[in-house]
Amino acid sequence: MSRLDDTIRETFAAIADVLIPNAEGMPAASEMNVQGDMLDRILELRPDLRENFLRGLSKAGGRDASELANELNRTDADALSAIGLVASAGYYMTPHVRDLIGYPGQQSRPEANPDAVPEYVANGMLQQVIDRGPIFRSTPK
Repeated sequence: MSRLDDTIRETFAAIADVLIPNAEGMPAASEMNVQGDMLDRILELRPDLRENFLRGLSKAGGRDASELANELNRTDADALSAIGLVASAGYYMTPHVRDLIGYPGQQSRPEANPDAVPEYVANGMLQQVIDRGPIFRSTPK
């Protein structure tokens, strides 16, 4: 896997900021450095995105990022999709963004005891249904 050059990273940062701008108290994608080590990590985890990602960025030619995103949306949706997925994955993997949205990350959950009485039974929540008894409506023929 070849190393990404600064031009590719700058182009990606500009398009990522179009897709994830600084708004409503949330930072822009480039403010979270999605174009840095996080970009390398995402492409390492998802090598299947690399071809479409690079193809989309190669069409930049120094153009405005918003213009490029609109063109890719019209002419190469797979490339824009890959760029968007890489941008959003990198953005939401950053600790600061996760803190801002209140997401602690994956957490270990203890295994459930299969012999335990479920809370919804123990707290009486279903008792009204049990007391009522079974009811049903026949389906039309």
